[in-house]
Amino acid sequence: MPEANVTVVEKVDNWSPVYLFFDQKGKDTLAELNRNNTITSTNYIFNIDKRLPMRLVIPEVNLVLKKKAASPHKNEVAQKYFSYSDIKARRLAFLNGQRIKFTIGKYPYGIAVNVSKEGTVSILKQSVAIEDIPTFLAQLPSDKPIQPQFQFDGDMTYGAYMKFRIAVQQWKMPALGVHWFSEDYFN
Repeated sequence: MPEANVTVVEKVDNWSPVYLFFDQKGKDTLAELNRNNTITSTNYIFNIDKRLPMRLVIPEVNLVLKKKAASPHKNEVAQKYFSYSDIKARRLAFLNGQRIKFTIGKYPYGIAVNVSKEGTVSILKQSVAIEDIPTFLAQLPSDKPIQPQFQFDGDMTYGAYMKFRIAVQQWKMPALGVHWFSEDYFN
């Protein structure tokens, strides 16, 4: 399970679990999906093995969400959450993923923020420390609101992604607007 030192969301009511397990067959890494306990009218909590690469995680998450959206029994206000362990508070915590749209490929809008599988970041071909991303983006000259497009290496592990995503969740960036975070995955 991914770990962090902060709780973003402490409690989720009315939920169903979705499990994505790590498996290996020879040299191949596989993602095994278990969604047997899902009820489409509830919030979904994704419990994903931190060792899985994002290129395997995203198709499985999207499959579950597509099936949920097609259900006649879905609840329009139900959301998706991703679980992790808050090691400081010693409890299960959650990241609300409702505004995150997982896609595969690069999209030609906004400012590309490329995140490698090691977690290094480059913006406009410049290396930027993770903690400096908000300042770097806020200082870009623009007559329009900056819309960063986070693009993650498909081989980045889910655990590394969650660590990065939880850090980003804590940033306060009013100059960039409310919906400044969007993301894609590439290989």
